[in-house]
Amino acid sequence: MYPRYLLVGLRSCVPRCSRSSSRRLYTVDGAAKPKSSYSSLYSETFPAMIPVFLLGSAVYLGLQLTQSKLSHEKEMDDASQRVMALEAEIDALQERKARQLENPPTADPPTKEIAKSSRSWW
Repeated sequence: MYPRYLLVGLRSCVPRCSRSSSRRLYTVDGAAKPKSSYSSLYSETFPAMIPVFLLGSAVYLGLQLTQSKLSHEKEMDDASQRVMALEAEIDALQERKARQLENPPTADPPTKEIAKSSRSWW
């Protein structure tokens, strides 16, 4: 192995930590070891948050899907009402045009149209 004078020299180069309560103690006989606050956070808190995260995500996505479906349904209802109003307007215009073709208007004096055409273009 290594000569003793090398081992002694290496031991003096390694800094020694002061013993404090935050230092983790390792024992061979299985005695309780103090856990750091980070290890308890990672080993106890985060795994317990996974089901909460999954449930929250599922609820959020379900509500978002419902909102988009209801929004689409409302837009379709509005569009169908608008189409029905336009179809009614088209029917009314077609009936008025058919009545005008059946009963032509009496000849009015063209004075109004002449007056309109004599105006400037704007």
